[in-house]
Amino acid sequence: MFSLFFQRLWLFAAGFALLAAAAVLPIYLRAVDSWAVESAGVKTISLAEEAKDQLALEKPGIADLLLKGAQQCAKKSSKSSFRADGLENALSALGEFRRSYPDLAFLGGDFPEWENVPLGNRARQEGTALDALIHKQIRAAVLQRLQSSRRPGVQAVLQNRDLTHTEVFPPVSSPGGGALEAVIAAAALLSQGNYLNANFRFELRRLADDANRGHGAQGIESTYLDLLAFARRMNWAQFSAFMARMESRQTLGRLARAIADKEEELPVLFAAVWMGTSADAVGRYLHRYPESGLQDLALGLSAHQGGLNSILNRQERVHRPAFVRQKMRDSLPPALQAFAVHIASQLPWLSLLAKYMAILIGSFFWIRLAFLLVPGKFLQPRIFRVEGIATLRQQILALLFLVLAVMLGEPFLAQDQQKEEAPLRWKFPTAPAAVVEKADAMLGAKIGDAAMVALAFFFLVQAVLYGLSLAKLKEIQKQTGSSRLKLRLLDNEENMFDSGLYVGLGGTVLSLVLLTLQIVQIGLMAAYASTLFGIIFVSLLKIFHVRPYRRKLLIETEAGIL
Repeated sequence: MFSLFFQRLWLFAAGFALLAAAAVLPIYLRAVDSWAVESAGVKTISLAEEAKDQLALEKPGIADLLLKGAQQCAKKSSKSSFRADGLENALSALGEFRRSYPDLAFLGGDFPEWENVPLGNRARQEGTALDALIHKQIRAAVLQRLQSSRRPGVQAVLQNRDLTHTEVFPPVSSPGGGALEAVIAAAALLSQGNYLNANFRFELRRLADDANRGHGAQGIESTYLDLLAFARRMNWAQFSAFMARMESRQTLGRLARAIADKEEELPVLFAAVWMGTSADAVGRYLHRYPESGLQDLALGLSAHQGGLNSILNRQERVHRPAFVRQKMRDSLPPALQAFAVHIASQLPWLSLLAKYMAILIGSFFWIRLAFLLVPGKFLQPRIFRVEGIATLRQQILALLFLVLAVMLGEPFLAQDQQKEEAPLRWKFPTAPAAVVEKADAMLGAKIGDAAMVALAFFFLVQAVLYGLSLAKLKEIQKQTGSSRLKLRLLDNEENMFDSGLYVGLGGTVLSLVLLTLQIVQIGLMAAYASTLFGIIFVSLLKIFHVRPYRRKLLIETEAGIL
């Protein structure tokens, strides 16, 4: 009795320890833990520190936008320490610099390509790159200087001013052509001043040459639109520094779409591009998560450069753990917290495997404990018990618990990819095309993440029921009774062997109800798959397992073999 008590106590303690370890481990299949993000930013450079460095390089425009991004991140961060992380000192330093050098206000710094350009009284006023180039006198001075450039790429861009068959911008020769000429001047000035990545410069020249040869101006106009989106929001220092980090026009287009209707989030976007591993990584992240991407990047920036890069490297959404889980983590010793974060960041797949194994083994211990706590009168009579079958059944239930833990505990597992706003396009489908499109939508022709998770869940549930039925069949096979008794036991378990059909049909009905109420969007195909999986697994069980064994028992019974 004493040893049984300690056995139960050991099962409870071991199961609790394993499940608690799995709960606090900051690793997920399709998410980055906010705890890991905060820990990754320790001892890395902050936005305030980077802004001070830019002030030391006499780039107040860049420092200003970085500090605005820092202020926005501080408002969104729950960590009060970020607000006092040198932000006030950096803002004071920026104000003092502006008072000392007021002539750098308009451009945001001193640039050789703007020498002898007549800015006049504008030099001491804040303005954007477009504000400068849209002014006819300033634009003429810039273009006159660029005319002497010996770079073929610059000349190809300048030649775009002669385009007449444009689709988006009015031609330069028309009354409203000032906007196109201004963005052409900006693109040529960026190329002349070595502010463009080599790959981006090559793409820009190729598109400009294609348009000049009459091969269509859609590509170059699309690039000019993306340039214009940032030129009208940034001064020259910010705009040129931002463009210097663009690896390709695709990256620029993704960032332009991300900020199209979120102009107030521009400082966060600029700070993410400036502090991140690459602009392409930021573009890919915002393309994948257009709705929540900027908010997650702001959280990463609040944890400094290391926190931001931990998000960009994983390219997954940030998950903020529930209150209970957060309290469990905070109760751990600092050394254990650092170890957990280090393992999760350095060995993510091994950590994920360890987490799932801890859930599997911990749940098995607790299920075994539950079987030990059940009074004997509720268990199967001793004469029908078979050695090892109970353990097998407990293992299958633990596997089912792991499946449920993954399905319900993994954040964003069943969430479809967020929809990005696409450029406006006119489309007039014919009646048959409209009918096909509607039918495809109803049948779920494009399987999303939620549908895939539902399919996996239905499949695994049926697999677990299949395993439990096999365990019951094996238990009957190992009984010491006669063949006639085993036949009757098989008949008695017929409903259990058919349970896959019942569960499959119930899953389909539940899915249709949720689909009708628009609670989840998994598609009709995923809903009907529940019944399909039930039919498949029950057929396999009865045809390849139950039927051969029943035939064997019938032969033995007729032959009089016990």
